[in-house]
Amino acid sequence: MKRREFIVTAASCAAASAAGNSPEPLGKLDPLWRYSAALGPYLETGIGLTEVPGFLLEGDFPYRKRPFAKEVLFADHLSAVRLLGGYLMKGVPEESLRERDLAWRDSAGKIRYRMELLRPRRQPYLDHGYREFTLVLDNVPYCFPKEPAVKGLGQYRPPADPAEWKDFIRELAREIVNIFSPDGAARQRFRVGTENNGRERFDGTHQQYVRHYQDTAAAILEVIPKARIGFFNISGVSVKSISQLDNVNAFALAEHCYSPDPRQRTPVDFIAFSRYYAPNEDPGQHGRTCRTVWDEFGRRIPALKNVSREVHEFGVATWNMAKAGEIERAEPGALGAAQCFQMVFRLREAGVDRLWHWGLLDTAIRDRHGVQRYFPTGQAWVYTVMEYMTGADAYLFPIENQAGPGIQRLAAGSFKKDSALLMVSAYHPDGAMHPPETIEFRVPPALLEGTRRQPRIARLNAQDCVHSLVRGDLAKSGLLRDEYRRNPRFLGNVREMAASRAGEVLAAENEPAYLAAWKRSLTLQPITPADGTVTGLFRLRIAPPEVIAIVI
Repeated sequence: MKRREFIVTAASCAAASAAGNSPEPLGKLDPLWRYSAALGPYLETGIGLTEVPGFLLEGDFPYRKRPFAKEVLFADHLSAVRLLGGYLMKGVPEESLRERDLAWRDSAGKIRYRMELLRPRRQPYLDHGYREFTLVLDNVPYCFPKEPAVKGLGQYRPPADPAEWKDFIRELAREIVNIFSPDGAARQRFRVGTENNGRERFDGTHQQYVRHYQDTAAAILEVIPKARIGFFNISGVSVKSISQLDNVNAFALAEHCYSPDPRQRTPVDFIAFSRYYAPNEDPGQHGRTCRTVWDEFGRRIPALKNVSREVHEFGVATWNMAKAGEIERAEPGALGAAQCFQMVFRLREAGVDRLWHWGLLDTAIRDRHGVQRYFPTGQAWVYTVMEYMTGADAYLFPIENQAGPGIQRLAAGSFKKDSALLMVSAYHPDGAMHPPETIEFRVPPALLEGTRRQPRIARLNAQDCVHSLVRGDLAKSGLLRDEYRRNPRFLGNVREMAASRAGEVLAAENEPAYLAAWKRSLTLQPITPADGTVTGLFRLRIAPPEVIAIVI
């Protein structure tokens, strides 16, 4: 994939640049966020597949449903994680889990295969229209290490005999050809491991992983020559952290793969990170950190300058909040929406090509009969609107005035010949509602010259987002957890905020009011003087935390 160079050519943009406030071009906006993961061990059940809830199909930004009964929401491409076996599950005996491995060792010490287990792990997704996957070869089955060990998410020791492993991967690749056909297999991607730069996910040396990656890639390419392959998604990514790790150094690995010695050469078709963030972190800094690391790979290995830049895990890092002594909160309301929008566009600014999100609905809610309900999050609001930005030329717009201190602000827009869609967000990391302020940014007239209809606006804010309303009802009924009662700025998922099962039931019973608010927030209204002015100089009133969508 060729790295995009974004250039603004309109004369008005050039004039704006002279004034120091030029919009930053991001190129044509493809749906880079239409990626998600399906997690083993029970992929046979079609984990992640769901019917599209009716509320997503309402309002002025109806969800663009795939033509199948079920789908993984907001995703056209899935990674299949923990595909091979090596499982660890609480309460399940290891012997039972070993029987789900795709390979096992018989009494004579010979490796045998259970490749018949692979098709059922793909079939639910194939039945619902998914054809291209990133197949993750992470947990090594129990039979391959001399002394297997499990921790966290499964068996994490490398194979003892590289030849046995290579034979296994070759057989796996043949089965993938059987399942997908030769042409379909050529469209699959393979990731060799998950966050293997930490010993809790790969208990081996750097040299062992280099051999492991190269053997895996060679075996796959022997059977599927056009397959795309990359190493693990790097966790805690920064130039310093990669350089200081004591087991697998991704820079050194990539340099080895592009060694002058042709016998060492192994393709690296994407460089992937995990990128988690907390409400008190700066989206701009996250984007700069990622860009610096991607650029460093290109600097060290010129062949990787234009490699696909990917984030395979993306979301709020609730576990880091616990380490800091805070509530583990998902922030599924206006604050989470405002920050998510900024994170996506800052990563786009850094050149990201593919972005894997986790589920975007609050799915842990059950009514008094035990029936599961689905509540939309602020993050889902952002993706719902962004879907309508795709296929157009996108820009970031510098904010010309800085009002309230400490507030994170961002404006972005996408422009077609006869229409434009702009999004603006503002929030303070403290989570509190702040007084309304006016945000100013310039949109060159050339970008709007084909638009004729009056602009319309939609807003998501802390007063009427679904989870703010849920929290208010829980508080009035005395069903809000003490941690949230003591911290009125924060929002969590319903089960996080509810002090008991009764709170969850209350939220389910009040569902119609919450979904009505969701629909209102996605219904466009004419812009009034109270909203601001939409001209060359946009002046918009916004009350942090809030996200605004403007359609022209």
